[in-house]
Amino acid sequence: MKQVLKEKFQSWTNDINEDYKLILTNDLDSLFTVAVLKHLFGCQVGLFYDFKTLYSTKSERFDKTKLIGADLAIEDKEIKTFCNHVTRMTKGDTVNPMSANLNNFAKGVYGGGSIQSTTYFRKYGGSTALTVLSLYEAFDKLLLPNHKELTDEQKKILVSIDSYFLGAYLHKHYEGYDYFYRWQRVLELEMFQDIFDNSTQKELEHFQKDKKLKGSIFTKGTGLGTGLDLDYLKEHFPMLDFSLEITFVNYFELAKPINTKFYTGMSKHDLNGHVFSLSVINRDKVVYTSYPA
Repeated sequence: MKQVLKEKFQSWTNDINEDYKLILTNDLDSLFTVAVLKHLFGCQVGLFYDFKTLYSTKSERFDKTKLIGADLAIEDKEIKTFCNHVTRMTKGDTVNPMSANLNNFAKGVYGGGSIQSTTYFRKYGGSTALTVLSLYEAFDKLLLPNHKELTDEQKKILVSIDSYFLGAYLHKHYEGYDYFYRWQRVLELEMFQDIFDNSTQKELEHFQKDKKLKGSIFTKGTGLGTGLDLDYLKEHFPMLDFSLEITFVNYFELAKPINTKFYTGMSKHDLNGHVFSLSVINRDKVVYTSYPA
C-alpha cells in the first residue's frame, strides 16, 4: 500500500494486540480477515453477527472499545472495524470514525472524492481481506515453504473473495474499470494482474463456484457451520487458522434487516430507528439493521 494511503488509517490500527476480540460475520471475506488478524496479532473471535443477531462467547458484555469488526459496516462509533462497504448514502452523511474503510476516508488519494450514491462506481471494490493484507504488507506471510511469491491457486482464491476480480473485466463501464486500476495501483495489488490477463471472467466465476468460495457462515446449535470448504482453504493457506470451533453462551437480537431503494439526496440519518450496521449495496439501494425498538 502506498504510504499516502496508509497515513489515512486511524492510529488504532497500529495498536492491535491479543486483548482485542474480533466480530466475525457470515462470509469468506470476514473469515479470511479474521484469520489474518489472528495470525498477525493473536486476537480471537468474541462475537458472530449474522445481520439479525449478535452471538457472544461470554455471558457478560464485551468492552466495546476492545472489539474489532471484520468486514462489518458498523455504525456504533465506539466499535472499531475493518470494512470495505460504502457507508454514505449522500455526501453529507457522517461515518463511523473508528471504521478503517477506504471508501470512508480515501478522498484525495485517488481523485475520487467522497464515495456515496452519485460516486458509487468510484468505490474500492476489493475485499476487506486485501485491504488488511495490503495495509500490513502481509502478503509475504502467506507464502508457502520454498516459494518466493504467491501461487496461482492462492491468487485466485484471494481475488475471488468478494468477487474482486469482476472489476478487471468492466471494459464497457469506463468509470468502474478506471477506478478498479486506480485502486489496484495505490494498494499495490499488481501481483494479481497475471491472473486477470490469463483468465476470463467466466473461468474465475467457475473457479469461485467450484471451490465453494461464496459459501456462507451460519449458526448451528451453540456454534457455527459453513458452506465454505475449510479444508481447501487450509491446504493453500496452512499458516492461517480458519477454525469455526466456537461456542456461544449469549445472544442479542436486533431488528429484522431492511433492504430498500433510496433516491439521490436522501441521507442515512433520516432512516427510522437506531441503526447498528449499514451498507449501500448499489447507487440506489441500502441494507441496514437497527437496534430493536
